[in-house]
Amino acid sequence: MNQNTRTRISIIALALILVMTALTVPAAALKVEGARIALDVEPGRTYTSPIGISISPEEPEGTFAIEVMGFGQSLADGTYMALDAAADTSPYSARPFITIDRPTVAMKPGERADVTATIAVPPGTRDGGRYAIILVHRAASASGAPAAFATAVAIPVFLTVKTGTVTEAGQISAVEPPVAEVGKPFAVTTTFRNSGNYHYYGAVSRVEIADSQGTVVASATTEPFVRAIVPGQSVTFSNAIASGLPQGTYEVSARITKQDGKLLAERMTTLQVGNPAPVQATAAPPKNPIPGFGALIAISGLACALFGALLIRKGGEG
Repeated sequence: MNQNTRTRISIIALALILVMTALTVPAAALKVEGARIALDVEPGRTYTSPIGISISPEEPEGTFAIEVMGFGQSLADGTYMALDAAADTSPYSARPFITIDRPTVAMKPGERADVTATIAVPPGTRDGGRYAIILVHRAASASGAPAAFATAVAIPVFLTVKTGTVTEAGQISAVEPPVAEVGKPFAVTTTFRNSGNYHYYGAVSRVEIADSQGTVVASATTEPFVRAIVPGQSVTFSNAIASGLPQGTYEVSARITKQDGKLLAERMTTLQVGNPAPVQATAAPPKNPIPGFGALIAISGLACALFGALLIRKGGEG
């Protein structure tokens, strides 16, 4: 296997892992100035954003890559994730808009490098936001092996398009669990997807549980979500029900709102606590083996009575 082939395999492996790996800023090893880009943009215009990259004196020298990737999020906690081109299928992607003037930089311990991200917004772009992640990480080593992700920073890019309409909306795809144990604490998890065209911060999940009489017997509300939820991405909220519930069938109301109370989505579902109450069976009336059997018996009885009356009459005449 030649060097070019090994390098290509390493790059493919790196991209695949990035799709599944949530990236956070490491402690001190790699520092980035301009680690968040948020701009109001107009169609047909070009913008630039400086990015300063430095490594600590303890960090070994090496080559660092600056890649423009898609914007993904972890379902579990909403952590921002870098997606390669194949996985970046969102109509709100800003990845094609962005170029980096220096895709790789070589740095020695303690050094700094400056690069520029150029954002060219295509004419005709409208409605909502556009999103991408600029990933700064160690490039593949000379041996062709992918670098460790301990030295990586994901820079989220939030672009707000000035023209068109901003739509803030959402959908709840699941509310779980369907069953719970009697008297034991449990958590109601709500899976929520941003179905609008714009990101929002501070989403709040509120759950109310009502008994068969409609009385609310338990409720829980989360703290405002600290990360933005971008269009097309889903996150899961967890509401703890600490007291447990008696046996019975309950109705769960799950609502996702913004911090200001604006409703984004709601869904109702049923929760069974313990075993359901047994159903009382009622005996069904016996079925006639022959259609119209009762009427046939009645007609037969009437015929016998008439026949008997005729015999009596005939005997009297004799």
